[in-house]
Amino acid sequence: MALLPIKIPPGFFRNATQYQAKNRWYDGNLVRFSEGRLMPIGGWQRLADTQIVKKGAIKALTIVTAGTGYSAGSLSATGGGGSGFAGTYTVSGGAIATTTITNYGTGYTTAPTIVISHAGNGDASITATTFGTGADPIRGLHSWRLSTGDRYLAVGSVQSLRIWDGSQSASTNAPIYDISPASAAYPSGAIEFKLQEDFLIPGLGFGALGYGGDLGVTNFDGSTGVTPGGDTYGGPRHPTADPDVTDIDAFRDIFAPVWSMDNFGDDLLACHSGEGTIWWWDVSGATFTNSTQTATAPTQLGGAPVSNVSVLVTPERHIMVMGAGGNQRRIQWASQESLTDWTPTLVNTAGDLDLQTKGRIIGGFKTRYGVLVFTTSDVWKTNYLGPPYVYGIERLTEGGGPVGMKAVAGSADFVAWMSRGRFWSFTGGYVKELSCDVADYIFSNINLDVEGLIAAGHNPEFGEIIWFYPKEGDSYCTRYVTYSYREQHWTTGNLERTALEPSDALGYPVWSGSDGYLYRHEMDPDTQSTPIPRSSAVTAPADVAALSTMESRVVAKGVDVAIHPNVATEAHLCYAETGAIEIGAGNKMMNVRQIITDTDAGSKGLRMKATVADTPDGTGTEKGPYALESDGYTDTRFTGRQTYLKVESPFDQEWRFGEVRFLASVSGSR
Repeated sequence: MALLPIKIPPGFFRNATQYQAKNRWYDGNLVRFSEGRLMPIGGWQRLADTQIVKKGAIKALTIVTAGTGYSAGSLSATGGGGSGFAGTYTVSGGAIATTTITNYGTGYTTAPTIVISHAGNGDASITATTFGTGADPIRGLHSWRLSTGDRYLAVGSVQSLRIWDGSQSASTNAPIYDISPASAAYPSGAIEFKLQEDFLIPGLGFGALGYGGDLGVTNFDGSTGVTPGGDTYGGPRHPTADPDVTDIDAFRDIFAPVWSMDNFGDDLLACHSGEGTIWWWDVSGATFTNSTQTATAPTQLGGAPVSNVSVLVTPERHIMVMGAGGNQRRIQWASQESLTDWTPTLVNTAGDLDLQTKGRIIGGFKTRYGVLVFTTSDVWKTNYLGPPYVYGIERLTEGGGPVGMKAVAGSADFVAWMSRGRFWSFTGGYVKELSCDVADYIFSNINLDVEGLIAAGHNPEFGEIIWFYPKEGDSYCTRYVTYSYREQHWTTGNLERTALEPSDALGYPVWSGSDGYLYRHEMDPDTQSTPIPRSSAVTAPADVAALSTMESRVVAKGVDVAIHPNVATEAHLCYAETGAIEIGAGNKMMNVRQIITDTDAGSKGLRMKATVADTPDGTGTEKGPYALESDGYTDTRFTGRQTYLKVESPFDQEWRFGEVRFLASVSGSR
């Protein structure tokens, strides 16, 4: 018998069948390639105990029975777990005609009972619906260091803006403080955060409409829609019903609300795309209250336009807003070094530009070559010219706009984004399509109905750009794809994360979970001279959904079967699987007696399976699992024309996998 080297290059290849991915890695989860070796991704733990949840405001009132004998009056609420609701009602002929909410309240976990101030004949009935409960989707993170060295992390969710004190100057083990503005602080016409829906329909000052409704929309017949949004994901929108339209996607233009944030020196600037105001948080005047987990709220940036899409601060220290003032093609900037000087004059550098584009602006991204301005259909770049024009702009590409602003990530030198069916990059000069070995797998099963759900992030430690995305039928991110721009390959996997912040300011990356918690990622594995195996307190998760919400995933080396006797049968969620491995042209059977591996793993920390088959469509036979022995020799006994290898480990193990060789012989053609 001869040793047969199995040389498998880094990265996954999924633009073909598993058989066609010969001598390539085909599938996997929670793994990466670094310096040519396969390894698991780093561990994580929760950053704080605070779960970010929806505010529980009252959404709408419905007159079920108008009643008789009533006089106009006020409305209040009892039960439901919340407080603060108030409203009024009008009558017509003694019957309740209309209702108005004057205070939406907070904290309602269930619909309260609506109390009518006038007794009437006691036959009227009004019911309430809430904005729901549970985790509030996190749609933006921004970390920065102050001039003093202190660190902060801003967290934007659909219904709130919060701050985590990364230097713990507010208190030990500080929570995540809510700094959402009070209702009175919002400009006229803006929809405050706690009243935001999870999906955004543009066209009404970028306000949020109920998903599935036509309220306030001008229909084809000239009428104004009166139907509030429903909760049916994927249902038709405005107009809600049209006998001439059979495709429910015909009017689809749905944007999930996202946050853009940047720091102007020590202070924070933030914009919620569903509300549109530029909010300024002056860190020097901020105070924190631990008992209520609140801190000083930001204020509206004076002089700045409202109904904007996003905000950033340019390298020249101009505050620049996208979709300024509700104009979906306009970028506008304040005078240099100024927070409030937005009106162009002969003695300042404020200004604006309108893009000649077919799309609408969704955001911007800073690079050392200029600010990239992304629209739904193309990509532009600003050029700093200095006074009197200050900025010029050029189109880099027509087509290739990202599927939401959060689908863009990178550094000052390398930016990448996901569009519909493609990946693109910019490194200065021109936009280039990224050749993707897993594109068919991704775009054949992805939910692109709602733009803004996809979340991208930069992982500079490993030279990676990561996109989390929802598969078809999901309304939050459940899968990921990673591009290693350092080593030029791709990997895929399953994990539930909704926003990513790189390690630049905090010193470690922070990702948000679909459960409303923040997680510190890429935790270092055990590096002690005597590796510590898995703790006795650890319970293995049953699936990726359970793994995604684990408070802590400590990467250990080895599993003690005396403590964890069921390790062999627990879900091995960390794995990589190859395409077909054949001898020559695949017309010969091979008989494998031994596998010689190049690995570094603890006891019970890594194993291998082999699936053998005679034809690509034939039913394979699984052999193993084989424990990868510490001496590198793993005895096997299998014969087949094709072999598919699977390297797998428990969810929390540290290991390395290099090259593999078969001790094999040819055993004929049949």
